[in-house]
Parts: sequence; structure tokens; C-alpha cells
Amino acid sequence: MPIYNLYMGCSVPANYPNYEAAMMKVAETYDIQLEYMEGVGCCGSPNLRAIDYLGWLTINARTLAIAEKNGHDIVTPCNGCFGSLKDVYHFLKHDAGYRKKVNDILKKDDLEFKGTITPRHFVEALYTDIGVEEIGKKITKPLDGVGIAIHYGCHLLRPIDVTEFRPEYLNQLVQATGASVIEYPLWKQCCGATVLPVDENLAIRLARDKLKSMKESGAEFIAVVCPACGNQLDLQQLGLKESYGEEFNLPVLLYPQILGLALGMTEEDVGLSMNRVPADSILNHLTG
Repeated sequence: MPIYNLYMGCSVPANYPNYEAAMMKVAETYDIQLEYMEGVGCCGSPNLRAIDYLGWLTINARTLAIAEKNGHDIVTPCNGCFGSLKDVYHFLKHDAGYRKKVNDILKKDDLEFKGTITPRHFVEALYTDIGVEEIGKKITKPLDGVGIAIHYGCHLLRPIDVTEFRPEYLNQLVQATGASVIEYPLWKQCCGATVLPVDENLAIRLARDKLKSMKESGAEFIAVVCPACGNQLDLQQLGLKESYGEEFNLPVLLYPQILGLALGMTEEDVGLSMNRVPADSILNHLTG
């Protein structure tokens, strides 16, 4: 049974209980033990990094050091948390000067960053430690070729030498549910979520362009693994309908929701009713 430190971050427990519930049920199905971390703080993504670099390094190194004491790798369901933890892990492993500065601060809590555990995204753990073949063996209600466009999210993929996550990992995980992955031209483009507080018009345009690219390529649903990206692509569809009269009708689903349904979980189990763009139409594609 794989055991992980579970770092939830701020956004998921505060705003997406459906993500947390679906993830925990999926983990249980595959005998993954997720142990909630205690005594950890916010990762600071993305603002703290720009305001207080050493503070950003320290707060994430502290989380990593706590995980090292617990003896298990960290998994998180949030791209922002994943990006921060991976960035800090990679940087401190390669910069002895900053590692000493951070560890001098951590000493007061009897902690030390050593780099002995790895921060990972929950879907990465599914892919590498469970495997696509084993995931497929427990599918009881496959999604029968339904067309799903994947929005990976910037912090999951970039920079690749830091994140070590490749798009094909999520492609194969989606295909394991019986769904078809729809390729679309703007798959690398940001959804605009982190731009929203700075330039609302640009953020809306980024989301609109992305949704249009997905829709025109034949997608029926969107798969995400990031709460901020999911919120942006879900919420902006309502705004685009109101402001521009454009209707995309592309339900946005978190990957554990999609996998959970294919595993035979109910719509209540995966919190399907929380979506702003109604997502219950995916139930029509379940077979078996």
C-alpha cells in the first residue's frame, strides 16, 4: 500500500470539497493511504514568491522538511502547490547557499530540509505508482469514447526539468476511463486564472480563446487537475454567456471525478452538482 503525506493547500479544502472527496474515494479504491499533514502553511503561490523570495523558499522548505520527518513523499491535488513545492525542492537541492539560509531559519522548529522526499501531484502518483493498466482493471463503467479536452495547467508542465510531469501521463489516465482525448491547438495556453486579479480583460480573453479551441476541436467535456484552472474555465463560461452571448456548454470535470464515475461511484460521491456548467450529462456516456 503506497503511503503519502497529503498536502491539501488552501484552495481545495476551502472551495472544492468535491475534489477532495473524489480524490479520497479514488485513493481508497486503489489502496493508497493519504495522511493529512499537520502544522503546515500555505505554499504562497503565486504572490509570496514575488514579494518575499526567501520567505517563499522557507515556508515550502518547512513543508518538505515536515514530510521528511514523516518519512513519506508528499502528494497534492493542487497545481499551484505542486509547482511551489517542486520549484523549492529543485532549487534548494542545487543551491547550497540558499539551502543553508533556509535551514538556519528552520532550526528554531527543529527542522531541516535535506531533499530526501519528493513532492508529487496526486495524478502523477496514480500514473507512476499504480499504473494505467492497474487503474483500467477496476473500471466498471467506462466512458465509451466520450471526447474530453485536457487542460493541464501551467504549473504542472513547466518547466519540465523541474516538474518532471509529461502531458502523456494525464492523457493515458483519461484514456484509461474509456474516454477519448481531444487534441486542440491551444493546449499549452494558460487559462488566465492567475492573470485575473491583474488584468481581467486579458484573463477573460485567454479563457475564451481556450474554450473556443476546445469546442471547435470537438470536445464535449474538459478535464482539469487544478482547482484554480477548473474555476476559471467553469466560471468564465457564465460570464461569456452574459457579456458576449457565447455559449460553450463545456462542463469542467476534475480528473478524480471522471475516474470515480468510471469506477462506478455515484454523482453524489464525486460532487457533480457543484459544477457551475452542469456536468450531469457525462452520466449519459457511462456504460457497463
